[in-house]
Amino acid sequence: MELWIKVFEVILPVIIVILTGFCFGKVTNVNLKPVNLLLLYISTPCLIFSSLMDGKITMDAAYQIIVAGSIMIFVGIGLFSAILKILKKNIVTFLNPLVFPNTANMALPIALYAFGNEAFEYAIIFTTIVFFYHCSIGIFILNGRDKITEVFKTPLIYAVSLALILNNNEINIHIGLNNAINLLGTTSIPLMMFSLGHKLSETKIVDLNENLLLSSFRLLIGSLLGYSVCKILGVQGLIAKVMILQFSMPSAVFNFILSDRYNKSPEKVASLVFVSTVLSIIFVPIVLYLLMK
Repeated sequence: MELWIKVFEVILPVIIVILTGFCFGKVTNVNLKPVNLLLLYISTPCLIFSSLMDGKITMDAAYQIIVAGSIMIFVGIGLFSAILKILKKNIVTFLNPLVFPNTANMALPIALYAFGNEAFEYAIIFTTIVFFYHCSIGIFILNGRDKITEVFKTPLIYAVSLALILNNNEINIHIGLNNAINLLGTTSIPLMMFSLGHKLSETKIVDLNENLLLSSFRLLIGSLLGYSVCKILGVQGLIAKVMILQFSMPSAVFNFILSDRYNKSPEKVASLVFVSTVLSIIFVPIVLYLLMK
């Protein structure tokens, strides 16, 4: 019972902030696009850079996350493609939302609250891997080879790379600069959750039965795939817990952003993101409970 209480204490603040963003979106007409750009280009890269600089992630740990995370993505692409073919669903529309989970808006704060700062650093590396593939393979799935180089236009990749290089070579940056980066990064986590809630408030459910079925696949297969890959590769301890938790998340909001940009049934993708996020309120605490035992 005590463990369930701890799980509840981890999940509750995340749900409250997301719900606050949802209610805010319902009662106002405020456009959060500038906030989302702030998250993408400034606050999140600053959060990632400062967290990795303050932490002590080894290259061996980063290597484990990169290899295991890459295998999860590629196996997921094959597995979910086969499922969509069997169900006779549009692969271009639904493959990305099934493969790419919400490793940022939801998973980062949950990993931090559940397992602490070290887990948060591992979660950041995994989030970066997922984001890299989302902006490369994900765009290829939607649009072919056009604009696949957009992944290199986002500062997230460079923030992680620079922090790992500086950290592993024991190179420190000026304390004033570090404090400024830290300060910018502190806005990231609450804004991520608030922005997720706000985006969900704008979403309408297109086909509930279809969304429930595909959302169940995203959550169940995602968690089982995360566990299986870690088990087979021998990834253990905190790294395994973080990766399994993150790959058990609902569909990422970024799936909608990409589908909207390339006009690939964005209303269907947004609906799937919404339903999978609602289902995750029940599913993720169960996964978290098992990981915290």
